[in-house]
Amino acid sequence: MVDLDSLVLVLVTDVNLPMEKVDVLIIGGGPAGTSAALSLLNYTNLSVWIVEQSDLNRLRVGEHVSSSIFNLLDYLKIPKEDLEPESIMPTYGTTSYWGSPHPAHNHSIFTHEGATYQLDRAKFDLKLVEQVAQRGGEVFPRTKCLNFTQQENKEWHVTLQHAEKGVFEINAQYLVDATGRQIHVGRSLGLPLQKMDNLMGIGMFFQLTDQAQKSALQILEAAELGWWYAALLPDNKLVATFFTDADIIAAQKLTQPHKWQALLQNTQHIKHKLANAHLMAQKPWVRNAATHILDVAKQERFLAVGDAICAFDPISSMGIGFAITSAFQAARCIQAQLLNNVPQALSAYNQDILSIFDQYLKIRQQYYQQEKRWPDSVFWQRRQALETEEVAL
Repeated sequence: MVDLDSLVLVLVTDVNLPMEKVDVLIIGGGPAGTSAALSLLNYTNLSVWIVEQSDLNRLRVGEHVSSSIFNLLDYLKIPKEDLEPESIMPTYGTTSYWGSPHPAHNHSIFTHEGATYQLDRAKFDLKLVEQVAQRGGEVFPRTKCLNFTQQENKEWHVTLQHAEKGVFEINAQYLVDATGRQIHVGRSLGLPLQKMDNLMGIGMFFQLTDQAQKSALQILEAAELGWWYAALLPDNKLVATFFTDADIIAAQKLTQPHKWQALLQNTQHIKHKLANAHLMAQKPWVRNAATHILDVAKQERFLAVGDAICAFDPISSMGIGFAITSAFQAARCIQAQLLNNVPQALSAYNQDILSIFDQYLKIRQQYYQQEKRWPDSVFWQRRQALETEEVAL
């Protein structure tokens, strides 16, 4: 595997000109950003840069995917055999305690697509970054986007800062926001954002001992204040996450380790999965899991991909699949605008995203309405009241 940080230092060292130019600048180096870059590098002659603020080494929550992930990788020209064996681990589906105390066994929460897998996101993400660099893209981790302005000719003037090499500038014909739920660029541009809830995930990683029972099943368990998700990860790790609303986390003081662990011990099933497991940190992490959609239709030479344009409730298992497929659509949109002079491509892209989002809202409502055991719970009252009306941007 490529030593990414060494590679990047070489790339940044080469940035010595007063101003660099690139066709497409992607802010964000997750699967959405790298998939957009690979699509452009594979199927066009456009030059591509990726800027990523982190060093890509943070421990990530695993991702549950269906076998369709391999079809997506085929489009990116990454054979299944090129993945590290431990980066994608077969699972036996999901056991859910939802709407009933009795278990239901599913291959996927929403669909039945055969075999399912658990991704090691750190290894998977790095593989995509490596492929971007090998195919002619330039990748800059530990690099912040300080400022961006659109000039009269519609090009973007962007100021960047690398952690060691300092400040440099670039002009880009097209700018892509792949910063995930932070929507760093879209928010800075003041684009319309419709947020549908305040769902958060608060969880902890565990290290399993040799004596621990290592079930490849994922467990989904509804509770009075929200719902739990637990899954085995590669390298003998396990993640347990509680999903609830931000105000409930605050009211229950769940960021305090003993409060979170007490809630975990109130579960009927997941607590048993963690017997003989050891916590890997002292405090739980908290991450945004809210549903939102961003309107990019009126911003020229700009679009967003993945969670930056449309973020789904984790109950849907749509995260990484949508991240990659939206990147494919985005790359085709950019190609149509820059190479084929089809200005209406952006409006079509936005409409496609809106259609996917409207369908998702209907499915989300149907799923949450299956759970009626806690009629007095604020969390479940909010989910029972979910609307199915189409979103208008």
